[in-house]
Amino acid sequence: MGLTTTVGIAASGLKVTQTATALVSANIAGASTDGFTKKSTSTQGIYAATGLIGFTTTVTRAFDQEVFDQLASSTATSSYLDTKSTYLDQVDTLLGSTETGAALPTALSSFSTDLQTLAAQPDSTAAQIQVVNSATVLSQTLNSLSSTVSDLSDSVSVSISEGVDSVNRLTQQVSDLNAKIIQFRATGMDSTGLEDQRDQAILELSTYVDVQVKPQDDGALRVSTGSGLTLVDNARATQLVVDGQGDLRIDDGHGTGTELISSGMIGSGSLKALYEVRDTILPQVQSQLDQVAAGLASAMSDTTSAGTAVTSGTQAGYSVDTGDLVSGNRMTLTYTDTVTGESKTVSLIAVNDPSALPLSDDATLDPNDTVVGIDFSGGSASVASQIQAALGSSFAVSNPSGSTIQILDAGTGAVTVDGLTKTVTATTTQSGSAGVPLFTDAGTIYSGSLDQGAQIDGLASRLRVNSAITADPSLLVAYSSTTEVGDSTRPDALFAALSNGTVTTTLGNGSAPKTGTIASFANSMVSYWAGRAETQQTLADNQSVIQSNLQSRMSDASAVDTDTELTKLIQLQSYYSANAQVLSTLRSMLDTLMNAM
Repeated sequence: MGLTTTVGIAASGLKVTQTATALVSANIAGASTDGFTKKSTSTQGIYAATGLIGFTTTVTRAFDQEVFDQLASSTATSSYLDTKSTYLDQVDTLLGSTETGAALPTALSSFSTDLQTLAAQPDSTAAQIQVVNSATVLSQTLNSLSSTVSDLSDSVSVSISEGVDSVNRLTQQVSDLNAKIIQFRATGMDSTGLEDQRDQAILELSTYVDVQVKPQDDGALRVSTGSGLTLVDNARATQLVVDGQGDLRIDDGHGTGTELISSGMIGSGSLKALYEVRDTILPQVQSQLDQVAAGLASAMSDTTSAGTAVTSGTQAGYSVDTGDLVSGNRMTLTYTDTVTGESKTVSLIAVNDPSALPLSDDATLDPNDTVVGIDFSGGSASVASQIQAALGSSFAVSNPSGSTIQILDAGTGAVTVDGLTKTVTATTTQSGSAGVPLFTDAGTIYSGSLDQGAQIDGLASRLRVNSAITADPSLLVAYSSTTEVGDSTRPDALFAALSNGTVTTTLGNGSAPKTGTIASFANSMVSYWAGRAETQQTLADNQSVIQSNLQSRMSDASAVDTDTELTKLIQLQSYYSANAQVLSTLRSMLDTLMNAM
């Protein structure tokens, strides 16, 4: 081996040692940095025809791809569960606890108590005023709860927009890092620092959406969701956008890209949870508040009365006067199918807007009725004709006079008409009936109208105490102009309607409608969301254990042991000194050789 070759080998060894020393120093400096992985070098000899002529080094990371993939998946799940838990906890806090006095059940209880007092003391001005006051507190409680739900929904929409911006930033960051890593590897440069940055960006991305990572031969990573939506493909980044309807789509520049949430293209992460909160959970809460508001308004103002029995030869049935029905009011027909023996119910709901027809069975919460919308704008003869068409030839429907509708069996023996009732909303404070429009829809009579959309939607935010009754609380007693001061007819009826009257309500989320009092529903509503919040928190807590274990495994695989690195540093200093000594000796030999010539 010649002196020149020996110098080259020693210089190469010195360079390798310098590289390793710098790497060890970087390991020590980055030991406490999130996402930093331990780096190490491997040395290979460089050979020519004459033999070994130098050394080269390769830098590698201490990295477990399988654990990283599990951690990314777990991060998405944790973020999904934590986000839902956060908002369910806010809903639970908003509604309060039945044990400590939840706002809505408490306001309902006070209103009920004050109605009972008024029923016992109908001539008491103080009792009348107190009912108005407690009704006002109750309506304001519903207004406040509804407003807070709306504010939460707005907050979620902002979080969605911010989340989408972050996803777009991160997919672009990963694609940019892919391009640099490909370039670095192609030219033999150390890309491990860039790979650390890319992994951190992917973990941050997994807090928003579920991700799967597939390494490519050139060093790039292909990132997609579990359902196959490509987020990053080498140096190409998918960008997302929230359209005008609030839906999440791939940004194709035209607003027609694939919709991602309902299609299942995003299966986890905070964005998935935020959409569930905004589009499912909060609408359920609002719907339940609206059901309470509608139940209150209807209990105070609606009166149900039975039809008059009618026969015609062998045909039998009932008739009702529909002159006082307003949009949203109904006739309820019950009959027996004599062939099957099955009892059936048909809800005939009045509408004044033909474009609202046909109505779906969801127009009522009763799962056992068939809903038929009837356009009342064309008069009673038209009403009878529409009902006949809806019921079919087993019935005989007619308009014998005025606004009377008569429903009989057709005499074929196919059905037996068991009953016909009508439910009518009092539209004035002194209609002569016990019902009174105590609660209004922002000043408008609430009748459950389905014209131009369902009147119940958002009612909790608009519920008000009738201004006429606020101005004259005695109208809580005076159901007509001749009602005596001490007449308890109306107070008794209002208290009974609130305490014993039943409404069909649903807690949503796939739960079956139930029939009960307004107070029982309000209590069930509070308990329901408390249970949802507790269950969600348990799921999040359990997932946090999995997440912590995976983070520990990732740390064990990639963490820097500073004691080990310091030991390496001492060894490398010795190697450096040895290589330096070789070069110094060679220099002396060369100097001696040159002087001898």
